[in-house]
Amino acid sequence: MTLRSEKEASSLARYLNDNDQIPAHALPDARPGNPNDPTVADVVQEHIDLLVRPSLGAIGTYQRILDLHIRETIGTIPVDEFGYRDTMQWLKHLTAKGAAPKSIHNVHGLLSAAMNTALLVGYVSRNPCRGVPLPTIERADDDAMFLTHEEFSLLLEGIDERYRTFIQFLVMTRTRFGEATALRVADIDLRSRPATARVNKAWKRDGHSRYYVGPTKTAAGKRTIGVNPALVELLIPIAASRSGNDLLFTTTDGGRISHKPFWQHHWVPAIRAAQARGLAKTSRIHDLRHTHASWLIQDGGMSFVAISRRMGHASVRTTEQVYGHLMPQALQDSADATERSIQRLRS
Repeated sequence: MTLRSEKEASSLARYLNDNDQIPAHALPDARPGNPNDPTVADVVQEHIDLLVRPSLGAIGTYQRILDLHIRETIGTIPVDEFGYRDTMQWLKHLTAKGAAPKSIHNVHGLLSAAMNTALLVGYVSRNPCRGVPLPTIERADDDAMFLTHEEFSLLLEGIDERYRTFIQFLVMTRTRFGEATALRVADIDLRSRPATARVNKAWKRDGHSRYYVGPTKTAAGKRTIGVNPALVELLIPIAASRSGNDLLFTTTDGGRISHKPFWQHHWVPAIRAAQARGLAKTSRIHDLRHTHASWLIQDGGMSFVAISRRMGHASVRTTEQVYGHLMPQALQDSADATERSIQRLRS
C-alpha cells in the first residue's frame, strides 16, 4: 500500500495496532487521493474557524475533539470520498476505545455540523453523517433525584454555615451552580415587590481551561426570578455588606466558588453526615434544581409553562420530559382514564 506521507503511514500503523490488525481495505484512512483535495480534518478545522457565535470554551472543546478523535483516524480522508461506511467504522472505533455514549454524540455532532458546512461551500453533495445510528445515552443512574423538605433539612445541617445561604439559594431559585456563583449584588433587588434576581450570565471555561463570565447556557436561561421572603431575609445581610459589583456568593477569601473544591470539601461531607442521620440518597449538587422543580409541581400552584420559564428551560417539552411524572393531577387523570377503559371492557 502506498500512502501520501510518513504521518499518514504512522497513523495507519497505530490504527492497525489498536484494532486487531483489521485489513487495510476496511480502514477509512488508507486510500489514495489528490494531496490538494480538502480532507475531513481540513473541513472540520474550516468549520471551527468559520464559527462566530460559540464561546471561547466551545471553540477549545471543538479543537480538542478534532485533534483527539478525528485528525488521526478519519482526518486524512479526502472529504469528497468520505461516506456512510467510513462514518460507521469510525463510530465503532470510538466505541471500541471506550468512549462514552454522550461523548460519541458530541464528537459525531461536530463532524456532522462540519459536513453541513462542507455541503454549503460545495465540497460534498450530501452529509454522510446524517441517519447514522448512535448509541443511546439514557442510563438508569442518570435519573433525576428529588429531596423532600425533611431530606433537604438533613443535608443543610451538614453544610458549613458560611455556605448555607448559598445552598438555600440554589434550591429556592433553581439556578445552576455556574449561574448562582456568577451573580453580583447588583443582580438582586431585595426592595422590590416581589424581590427579584436577574440571571443573565454564568461562569465558562475558555480553550485553556481558564474561567471567565459569559452568557447563560441557553437564551432561555436569561431570566428574572422572583425571590421568596424567607430567602430575602437570608440575603439581606450578605448584600448589605458588599458593593453592587461584588460577587454575591464567595469563598472565605472572597473569591469565586469553584464547583469541584466545593463538591469535595463541603458537599460530600454534608451528604455523608446526612446519611449518618438517616438520609438514604446520594444527591448531586445538580439535584437541588430537580428538588426545586418537584416542590413547585407538588404544590400545584404554578402552571407547567411558568415552571419551565423559572427553570430556564429552552422549551416546555424539556420540563415535561423530566418532571411530567410528578404532576399530581396528570397522574390522577391517567389512572382515572385507565379505570374507565377497564370498566368498559368488563361491561
